[in-house]
Amino acid sequence: DKGERGHSLQSIKASIEARKLDFDGYVDPQKQYADAVIEVLPTQLIPDDNERKVLRVRLVMKEGVKYFNPVFLFDEGST
Repeated sequence: DKGERGHSLQSIKASIEARKLDFDGYVDPQKQYADAVIEVLPTQLIPDDNERKVLRVRLVMKEGVKYFNPVFLFDEGST
């Protein structure tokens, strides 16, 4: 949003914070019932990454779900 839409970092953080109650009340509690959850988080590979162009993605899959096979996304540092 900063680069493409010209929003300030402060306005982006305020927008995310404004939605936190909805996330906590409706989205987060549903994770326990999901067969798969994709989490998108800031990278840990780039110290002081203020642009947040590189992300860390985690796929959490429930075991024992019919037709689900373990999935490998990428290893650390992949592009």
